[in-house]
This record gives sequence, C-alpha cells and structure tokens, in this order.
Amino acid sequence: MDDAREVAIAKISDLLKHPDDLSTKVGLLAKRLAKEKASIDAQLNTGVQTQLDNVQEGLDILKLSSQNTEKFRESMRNIDKLCRDAQSMIGDFPRINKISQVHQNFVATQEKITAFQELSQRLKDIDEMFRPMQRDIFDPHEELLHVHYHLFKLEEFRDRTMHQARDSPHDVIITLKTYFRRVDVLSDDFTQHLWQLARNLLPLAENGCGSTIVKLAKIIECEERADEKALAAKQAQTNHQDIQGHKKWRLAGGNPRTIKSYRVEFFEQLHQSLLEHFDQEFAPYKEAEDWVGALDATDFIFNDLELVFDQIVPRIPKKYKVFPYFVLEYHRHTYDLLNQMVKQDLDAGTILRLLRFVRDYYTTMSTRLGVTEELLEPQLLDGQEQTLVDEYLKLVRTKLAEWTSNLMLTESRDFVNRKTPPEMNMDNQYGMAGSVDMFQIINQQIDVAADANQGKLLYLVVNECQKVMKDSQSFWKRLLSSEMRKQLETPDEVPGDFVEYVMALANDQIKCSDFAEGILKRTMSLVEAKYKAQVEEKLSKALDGYIQIAASAREALLEVTFNDIKPVFDELFTPTWYEQPLIPSVIETLKDYCQDFAHLNDFLFDKLVNDMLDRFLMLYLEAMTHRNARFHMETCLSKIQNDVRISFNFFARYKSVEELEERFDVIEKVHTLLESNRRMIFVDYYTLRQAYPDVPLAFVEDILSKRDDLDKAALKDIMKGIKAKAREYEPSSNTAPTIFSRIKW
Repeated sequence: MDDAREVAIAKISDLLKHPDDLSTKVGLLAKRLAKEKASIDAQLNTGVQTQLDNVQEGLDILKLSSQNTEKFRESMRNIDKLCRDAQSMIGDFPRINKISQVHQNFVATQEKITAFQELSQRLKDIDEMFRPMQRDIFDPHEELLHVHYHLFKLEEFRDRTMHQARDSPHDVIITLKTYFRRVDVLSDDFTQHLWQLARNLLPLAENGCGSTIVKLAKIIECEERADEKALAAKQAQTNHQDIQGHKKWRLAGGNPRTIKSYRVEFFEQLHQSLLEHFDQEFAPYKEAEDWVGALDATDFIFNDLELVFDQIVPRIPKKYKVFPYFVLEYHRHTYDLLNQMVKQDLDAGTILRLLRFVRDYYTTMSTRLGVTEELLEPQLLDGQEQTLVDEYLKLVRTKLAEWTSNLMLTESRDFVNRKTPPEMNMDNQYGMAGSVDMFQIINQQIDVAADANQGKLLYLVVNECQKVMKDSQSFWKRLLSSEMRKQLETPDEVPGDFVEYVMALANDQIKCSDFAEGILKRTMSLVEAKYKAQVEEKLSKALDGYIQIAASAREALLEVTFNDIKPVFDELFTPTWYEQPLIPSVIETLKDYCQDFAHLNDFLFDKLVNDMLDRFLMLYLEAMTHRNARFHMETCLSKIQNDVRISFNFFARYKSVEELEERFDVIEKVHTLLESNRRMIFVDYYTLRQAYPDVPLAFVEDILSKRDDLDKAALKDIMKGIKAKAREYEPSSNTAPTIFSRIKW
C-alpha cells in the first residue's frame, strides 16, 4: 500500500506541476481518468464473464459425460440380461452348446492334423525360396515377402499350438517342440538374414538394391503390427483379471505370440554395423597413430549420409526418422574419434588440422546435408577448442623460440667473431642467411594457421610471430650497440670487418622489413574483420622495428666513419688549417668508406650519404666555435671556399647539384656573415636568421669574436645591433627546425 501511495503521489506531482494546474487541469484529468477506469472495468467484466461461461460449459460437459456413462452401463446390463434370458428360452441349451463346442473342437483338431501333415512340405518350399537369398544379400530378393508371409503363418501356427498345449503332459510338449524345431531354425535363420540386410543397408543402397530395403521395411512393419496386437491382448488380460477364467471372454486368455520388437532390433543392428564401419575405416590410422590421415579419411561420412538421404530415406517409413538417426550415429562416432585424438600427444600440425576439421565438419554438415550445428549433440571436442588453441600456441611459441634462438646464436657468433667476411648476394650486397630462414619459419606457421580456417587462431599466431620479430630486433639492437662501443673504444682489440658485418645487418633488416610487409599484405586478406586492425598494428610495429634497426646500423656506420676523421675537424680554423689543407684528407677518407658502402642496399646507401653530408656540415659548423678557431680575414674566406668546393664535388657524385646547393647554403650564408663589413653585417645576419630561424645568437657572437678585424668595442656594438635585429624577427611556431637545432653547442 505504501508503494502504491508513493507511485500515486509521484504521478500526481508529474501531472500537477504548477499552482494554476489545480484550476485548469483537475477537471480534465478527472474526466480522462474516469474514462480510463470505465474502460478497464468493462474489460474486467468481459474477462470475468468469459471465465464464468467457460466454467459453466465445462460443468455441462461433465454432467453429460456422467449421464452417457450411466446409459452405457445400463445398456450393458440389459445385454447381459437378454443373454441369460435367451438361454432359458431354448430347450436343452446346455446340451446344444456342448455339442457345438465338440464340433468346433473336432474341426480345429482336423485342421491341426492337416497343418501338421503339410508342415514338412511347406518348410521345404520356404527353404528352397530362402536359401538363394541367404547366400547372396545382393540377390534381388523377389521372394522375400513371400517367404516372410508363409514363415509368419507357420510361426502363428506354432505359437498357437504351443499355447493350447501349455497344460499338456511333458512328453506332448517335447513332441510338439520336435515337430516345430525346423520352424524354429528356419525362423532364426530368416531373422538373422533380415539383420544381415539391416547391417548392410548402405551397401544395399550402393548396389541398387532399393527394393530389398523396401521389403525389409515392410517386414518390420508387419511384425510391429503383430507385436502391437499381442501387447494389446496382454494388456487386456492384465486389466481384466476378474474375468480371466470365464469361458465367455476369450480375449482374456491373451495372445500366444512372443514379442519380437523388430523395430528396436533393426536400429540396434544399424548401430552395431555403423560402429564396425567406423572401426574398420579408422583402425589402420589408430594403429599407426596417423591422426592427420584419420581426419583426411572422414570424407566417407558425408558421402554415406548423402547416400542415406537419397537412397534409404525414401524407402523407410517417415516415422522411423532414419536420416536423423544416421546423422547422430555418425556424429557420435566422430565425436568419440576426436576425443581419442585429443587424449594423444599431438604435434602442432595435427592440432591445427583437428581444429580445421571441426570447423569444416559443421560447415559441410550445413551446406551439403542441411544439418545445423545446434542439432549435432554432443558438441565436438566438448567445447575444448580454446584449450587446443592454447596448446597449439604453446607449441608454436616453443618451436619459434627454439628455431630463432638457434638462428640468433649462429648469426650472433658470426657477427661477434667475424672470422670470415659476410655473405654477398648477386647484387654485390652483403647479407645474412638468418632472415630468410626465420621468415620461412614464420610464413610456414602463418600458412598452417590460415589453412586451419580459424580466424582467431590466425590472429594469435601472427601475434606470436610478431613477438619473435620483436625479440630478434631487441637482440640485434643490443648486440649492435655493444659491438659498436667496443669498436669505438678499443678498435685494436676487436676483430676486423665490423663495417662489413654492420652493412650485412642493415641490408638484412631491410630485407626483413620487406618480408614483414609481405606478411602484412597477405594476412589482411585472410584474417577476420574484427582482428584486422590489431594484426595491422602489430605487423606495422614489427616492420617499423626493422627499419629502426637498419637506421641504427646506418648510424653505426656513420659513427665509425666520422670517428676516424673527427680529429681533423678539431684542427679546422686553427694554425694547422692555415698551414696545410685538411678537408682533402677528410674527403679521401669518405671516398674510401663510400667505396665500401657500395655493398649496402641502395636505399640505405642513399640515406647514409645524406647522413654523411649532414654530419659533415654539422662538424664543419661546430669547428667554427672551437676554442682555438680563428678567422684571419681574406685568408680564411678563400680556404672556406676551397673546402666547400672540394666537399661539394665529392658529394656531387651521389647527390644532385640542386640539392647540394640547398644543403651547402648554410655554409654559404655563414661565409657571407664572416666577410660582411660593419655596416652590412646586420643585413647579412637578418638573411641568415630568415633562412635558419633557430641559429643561436651565441653562435653568431662566437664566430664574429674570432674575426681578427673586429676589436671588442666593435664586436660589442655589432652584437647590440644584431640582438636588436633579432628581436624584430619572431619566426612562426610551426617553423621546422634546421641544422642548427641538431648541433650540440
């Protein structure tokens, strides 16, 4: 009640939100609610009336049924009374009745004797018709129904006779059993033949014996109907124990037939035959533990089921539901086979083949046979696919780690010891064999995972392969850093050919990036849509990682190159520079290294030349700020021009003139600043600042302070004007950094 009250209050508060609503809305709301109440009351009244009518109708039916039952009982009592009255109306009725029974017994005895006299010949005729069919199940079996009819009649005769003689002396029973022994034998043989046909239902269909299947079904139906009659008689006997001994009710004596349950036995024979069929098909593979071969041999399942649907189902009554039975039997045997496989110690390839089989199995069942996965119970592998996937990934992870570790061990040993030069390919480029081997392994794993037809599995395998790539990249990055440090710090104590092996590593990493890009393109068309973004992200990271290692190798080559010539740059703009040419020796060293670098990948070589040019310009500018640097005017200007000319001509072998002019522009503008007079120096600085907004004022002040034509007073005056000029120009925040931002001052 409290809840209803709260709901009502909340409803009223929603309807009446303002004081004016009391005068404007209350009347309208009352009318609307009254209409709604009237409608609901009408619906309730109608529902109650309908229920009352139904109850009344039920009571009327019960009353009528009770009246009919009473009438039926009264009619039965009248019939019984008429029968008793009729007996008293006929004179000597008991004697007549007895004579009639004697006559009936005499006729029955005569028929029985005749049947016994003809029994041997009838058995002989049936046997002659049956034996050819028994010898060959693919015989047309034209007489099968005829044999069954006559044998069925003989069995009825036997059962009725034995039932009638059930209270006879023992020797009579033995005699009768002797007479009927051939009937029993022939009946057993015929039954076994029927089950032989049932066990060979598929071969019969394959050999065009459809009529035999139809006849088999008709025989089973006939026996089932006879079983139903016998069961009905036994049920009547059970339900009417009170009149069991009454001579008027013959039904109470029961039916002498033995229940055969042919339909149940038919399916039992099918079950046994299919079990033997599966054992026969897979026994060689189980013995050899060839589980992949066993999975490859499962095509017969779908072929058999198609044969059942096309050739057997139309010939068997629908109520038998033969096709669902075959489907479930085959499915359960397949389920048992897979469970046996899962218990074995399977390798990675077999696990993938098993996972693919499960997916293909359900797909084929649906497309070829129209059987959906929901109808196939129990579920194959009992939903253990993820466990198998985890096991497979564990194996893949172990194998990849093992293979790549061996590759890394061999290649790292060669890289560190450098006893022989690295391999050289047909393009005259150094390289390593490890990358090809590693990506062959990776591609094999991806191909196998793709063939398994498991979208998530492919993604997980790609993920594992990406981890392997990442680990190899980390390994090479550490090894390269360690070996470069040894090369720079203790060059006399390390093996030779460091440059050659670094070039091989750089080339190898570019090759790996190409392989990774190929895997990316290939897997994007294979992996499921929901994993595409993740696969692309992981493989793109792997690709970038190889590019970064190649860049690190390129940087190592650059460090080694300039480590040899960096002392020369320390002498620039010093007395040594004025006394003898230094840049020509630098250029000669660069020429020698570039000849070696010809064994680099073209892309890397071009990048390395760019790096060399940048490093050359940076070191040249840094040299201007060294403590011992001095600019003797006129002389230094011509020597700088000569240095630029020599270096420009060297780099022109590899770079275009237009690009070099753009790159050497910084030296040109600094040269202009050096030769500028006091009145124009502000203009030249402004030009330098516009082209290189990040040029430090300290750099400008430093090089101007080293000019021998400027005293401290003049320098102070000039720097005051330059600083004022610098405040007038504020570069955009989006301006890209120049070479000055990369120089460590």
